[in-house]
Formats: sequence, C-alpha cells, structure tokens
Amino acid sequence: MLRAIAIDDEPAALDVLSRYADKVPFVELTHTFLNTTDALTHLHTQRVDLIFLDIRMPDLTGTDFARLVAPLRKPIIFTTAYADYALEGFALNALDYLLKPIDFSRFLHSCNRAYTQQQLQQGEPSSIFVKDGYDWVRVNLSDVLYIHSDTNLLFIYEQSRQVSTRMTLTEMMAMLPTDQFVRVHKSYVVALRAVRKLERHQVTVGQATIPLASSYRQSLEQRLLRK
Repeated sequence: MLRAIAIDDEPAALDVLSRYADKVPFVELTHTFLNTTDALTHLHTQRVDLIFLDIRMPDLTGTDFARLVAPLRKPIIFTTAYADYALEGFALNALDYLLKPIDFSRFLHSCNRAYTQQQLQQGEPSSIFVKDGYDWVRVNLSDVLYIHSDTNLLFIYEQSRQVSTRMTLTEMMAMLPTDQFVRVHKSYVVALRAVRKLERHQVTVGQATIPLASSYRQSLEQRLLRK
C-alpha cells in the first residue's frame, strides 16, 4: 500500500484526488493539505510514500517545495492546470506531471508507476494493478509473456490467462522494467525471458508468433545477444 498525501490550495482539486485515490486499491491518501507549511511538518514526522503536488500556490510554489524536500527522496507527481511548468517539473525528477482537469486513467497510470518504482526499490517481485472490466487485477510481471495493443485496449498474455485493460501501449511501457521488456512492433511488447526464437520478421514467445518490425530488430538483437 502506498501512503500518499496531496497538497493544493484549492479544496475542489483535493476532493478530486481523494475520490480518485479511493478507487485505487494500492493507494491510501492519508492526508490532504491546503498549504505547504503543514505538509512539510507532516513529511518530517510521518511515513509518506508519494506526494501529489500542485505548482501554483500562494505561500510556496510546488517546484520550490519539491526542491526543499528533495533530500527526503519522496516521489512527486505534479498536479497543475499549467502545461508551461512541465519542463521545470521533470527537471526536478518528478515521477509524473498531471494536467488539470485530471483524467482518472492518467491518475491510475501515475499511481502504477509509483507502485512499480517502490517495489523495485524494495527488491520485491514487480507487479501492477490493471482494471479488467469492473475488476482490479494484479499482474505479476514475471508471469507476462507478451502484450498486444489494439487501439486503446491492451491484452496481457500470461501462460495460463489473458487480461485486458483500457490503456495505450505507451502508457504501459512507462510502467514496465526496461531490463525485462522490449517493444518489437508498434502493437507488441514482449518479455525478454520468454523469447524462444528470433527470426528475420518475427519472434516466438511461448507458443505465439509475434511480428517483428525492422525498426525494432536491432534493439531486440542487442538485448537478447548482449551485443
């Protein structure tokens, strides 16, 4: 469970984040703050795994606050209505940058990235949660063979099951460990450990034959053959 806080001088914005967090099974939004002063005190006395942080605030800007708490090494997701702060936000090593009005799918995507990052830091088997219909499903990345994209719908193939979720392949790639997964086609990502055969225009993963685009071939060869 990720213990999160949210900082925003607009109560309505905090209400949105609270409602969204209630829908995510691995995030607990423990406290919300209308100013950075109270949030700073909380950060130094309580466990916090993730910070949702507005940028334009009257007492201290979100970017200045991020610099102030940088030694604490807490993942920060900026939440703002102003796209022109994005470059500065990412320069501060922000985990993500959400533009208001925030869409729930983007919120979930950011939470999944934070969850995966926490697991990797703790050395635990990496997994993510995805929404399959009305259900939340945990996907252990060590079980995934390949992922197929059809527009905004993803099909995640494991040895014994298939999970579908509404997400783009680009969003999924941002959550996957880069040393374990590689893109081989505009519509396919494969687990490197599951590749059984590499041919000129295709790869065999498990029992499936996956198309291999020429633009991704060199990268795949380097990863597989350690060139």
